[in-house]
Amino acid sequence: MRPTYVPISRAKKGEFDTYKNLSDMVKRSIFPIFELPSMSKTMLASKKYSSADDPIRFYIQNKSHEIHDAMNNKLIGIDIHSWAPNSTIETGEHVLAYYSGCLEQLGCKAIPVVGYDRWEDEEYSTVLKQLSKANDRFIIRLDEDAFQDMLEEDFFLDNFEDIVSSLNLDTKKSAIMLDLGDVSKSASTIVALHEKISTALHLLSDYDFNFISIAGCSVTGDINGMVPKANSQGIVVRKELKAWKSIKNFSPSINLVFGDYGVVNPSLGDDIIAPYANGKIRYTTEDSYFVVRGYPKNTLEKGAQMHELSRRLISSGYYNQASFSWGDKMIELCAKEGLADGKKTPFKGSSTDWVAIDSNHHMTYVINEIKEYERALVSNKDKLAELQPW
Repeated sequence: MRPTYVPISRAKKGEFDTYKNLSDMVKRSIFPIFELPSMSKTMLASKKYSSADDPIRFYIQNKSHEIHDAMNNKLIGIDIHSWAPNSTIETGEHVLAYYSGCLEQLGCKAIPVVGYDRWEDEEYSTVLKQLSKANDRFIIRLDEDAFQDMLEEDFFLDNFEDIVSSLNLDTKKSAIMLDLGDVSKSASTIVALHEKISTALHLLSDYDFNFISIAGCSVTGDINGMVPKANSQGIVVRKELKAWKSIKNFSPSINLVFGDYGVVNPSLGDDIIAPYANGKIRYTTEDSYFVVRGYPKNTLEKGAQMHELSRRLISSGYYNQASFSWGDKMIELCAKEGLADGKKTPFKGSSTDWVAIDSNHHMTYVINEIKEYERALVSNKDKLAELQPW
């Protein structure tokens, strides 16, 4: 069946730990898209990769194995959004083709994402055409370039049709993603997002895709954009969710699936290392994030501040229960300064651990939230249109 939720996740350890610890019910309802992080100069200079003759090939193989271990052969989408569209491994094979091939060899069922903004690159479009010879299902990703092109309807539709026809894709087995990107800025109002989505749905109405999803992120890249003052907390409205709900409220039967970037802003670079960032917990609640901010991790109690931040969250009234998700269980463990994984010191978690904890709660909450909202729409308005299996 169609997914309930389409999150975009970076293929990194925190995200893998998120998926490994989701309940089976949540896993069944999610269709994740894994973006392959680009290789930074720091990574290439590391001992692990500097000694390899072909570090890019080696890196993609490692990432493919990690995805396989985390997802257990579940259907996923894959993209190379942060790579140059003509990127290759050392042998000259295109990165997307090699990424797709590695996953296929491992038994992973991976659907390639087609970037509208990258289609004009000859090498990129050529490799996708080659992939289409053995694959008739794709996900077309429409981002800001596409939204701008939609102002000239015929121009956009000509470009879009070129993608569909060139790949000979089966629309009933394929999907579209409306990528709103970073919507944390004040200019990205809920009304503006609603208009973008509505315009796209209108222009694509003649196509019969399996589903159309959205993606956006209201979490800022900098904690100051959410909670300006250290040792305080604040509420951040999930604008991408509010925009999706506004569309569904007007047209309950429309085949529009919710998606987002979770708790990590997509504009953050893949090679960002911030060992002294503020301690924080990004906790998903109704239509919002409750963000608990600490202080720089190189001061005062350093990483151990997470114990107090967890206690503040639990006493806030927003916390669910430890039984709600693995992420919630780990928050309670941290608040009680308990031990984890056989360690002899109280669990406080690294930045990567907290990406996993926050994301695990987020995905569990979103699945429950979306299902409840759609049930309410069905009971209050017309029955949702029958959808083809995904």
